[in-house]
Amino acid sequence: MRVWLYGRLSNDDDVRMNSLENQLEIVRAFASEKGHRIVGESFDDNVSGMRFDRKGLNQVTQAVDAGKIDAVIVKDLSRLGRHQMQTALFIDYLRQCGVAVISVTEGLNTMDDGHDLIIGVRQLMNDFYAKDIGNKIRHGYREKQKEGIVIKAPFGYWKDRNTGRIRLHPEASVTVQIIYGLYSEGLGQKEITRRLNAMQRKTPKQLHDERCGKAEGKVYRWTYQSVKNVLVEKSYTGLLVNHQTETHGRTVTPVPEDEQYLHEDFYPVIIDREEWEQVQALLKANAKPYRGNTASHRYAGLLTCGDCGSTFVPRIRCWNGSRRVEYICKNYMHHGKEFCPSHRIRETELDARAQQYAEELRSQWLEEQADLRRLHRLWEMKRPAINARLTALYEEVQRLEQEIDDLLLEKIQSGS
Repeated sequence: MRVWLYGRLSNDDDVRMNSLENQLEIVRAFASEKGHRIVGESFDDNVSGMRFDRKGLNQVTQAVDAGKIDAVIVKDLSRLGRHQMQTALFIDYLRQCGVAVISVTEGLNTMDDGHDLIIGVRQLMNDFYAKDIGNKIRHGYREKQKEGIVIKAPFGYWKDRNTGRIRLHPEASVTVQIIYGLYSEGLGQKEITRRLNAMQRKTPKQLHDERCGKAEGKVYRWTYQSVKNVLVEKSYTGLLVNHQTETHGRTVTPVPEDEQYLHEDFYPVIIDREEWEQVQALLKANAKPYRGNTASHRYAGLLTCGDCGSTFVPRIRCWNGSRRVEYICKNYMHHGKEFCPSHRIRETELDARAQQYAEELRSQWLEEQADLRRLHRLWEMKRPAINARLTALYEEVQRLEQEIDDLLLEKIQSGS
C-alpha cells in the first residue's frame, strides 16, 4: 500500500513525547513492519492543530488529489488536527478519495466502520484539550498584562532581554521629541515627514531591520502614517496600556477603555503629559472629516506597491476629451524614480480583474456548498447508529459504576 507519513508539533506539546523525530520514527517503523511503500512525508512544526492551513497538510492534500497515496499514517489522530468538525470533514474528504488515515499508537483506521465511534470520541477529546489549553494560555497572558508586561517596546524605547527593563533608545527617543516639537510649532504631518527624511532620521522599520541584520541595501522613508503613529502613542508619557484588543480565532476586537489595564510611570518619560495632551487636541482640531464616510474612488487605500510597499493613490487623467482614473504609487509620485519605479494601473482594468475574481469565488462557493450538502447527508446517515452506540455505552458505564458502588458498599459493610 502506498502511504504518506505526516507529523505535527505545536508549541504546547510535550517535546519529549511528541517531537517530530519521535513521531516520524514511530510511523516509519510501522510502515516498514507492515510492508507499506512510503511515497512521501511532511510535517508542520510549531503549528496549532486548530488550524488546517498548514504547509505539511497541504502537501498531503496535493498527494491525495494526484492519486499518489492510499493512506496517511500519523502517530495519533491529534497530530492530524484538534478541531473536531474540521478534522471530521478532512477525514470524510480522504474517505471519498479512497484514502485511509491510520493512527499507529491508537490502532485506528478510518476506513474501518467499526472504529467510527472511537474516532468520534477521540476527536471530541482532542477538541476539548485544544480549547482548554487555549483558555489557560489566555488566562496566564491576561494575568501578566495586569502585572505589566511588554512584548515589544514602542519606537523610542528598547527592551533589555537580560533584565526585562525598558530603557530609552538614544537615537529614536530624540526623533520622537523632534516630531512632537515640530508638530507643536504648527507644522503638518506631511512637512514633518519631509524634514525627517531630509535629516535622515532612522524609521522604526529601519531600526528593527538593523537589529535583525536585514537593513543592508534597503531604502527607508518616513511616511504620513508613521509620523501619526508616533504622535498618538501614549507610552511616551510613561503610561503602559495593556489589553487594548482581544483576539477570538482570527477576529480582533477593541476593548473598552474602562476594561484596559493601565500602568502609570512604567516607561521612562519622553514627552510630558501636558505636551502630549496639547498635541492630541491639535490632532483632533486638524482632523479632516470623511466625505460622508465614503471613499471618492472605490479602490482608494486598497492597493499597495509591490516594490516599495507604499499605497497607490487615484489620479484623474484627461486626454483627447476622454477621462479615466488611474492609480499611481504614492512614493513614486512624491519622490520620483529615485525611490520607486513608475507604477500605474487603470481603474477599468481593476474592475475587470475584480469581476473575474468574483466569478471565480462564486463558482468555488457553489462547489463547496455542494460538498457540504454531501457531507451533511453522510453524517445524517451515520448519526442514528452513532447515537444508539453512545446511548448503549452510557448505559454500560452507569451499570459498571453501580456495580463498583455495590462492591464498595459490600466491602465496607463486611469490614465493619
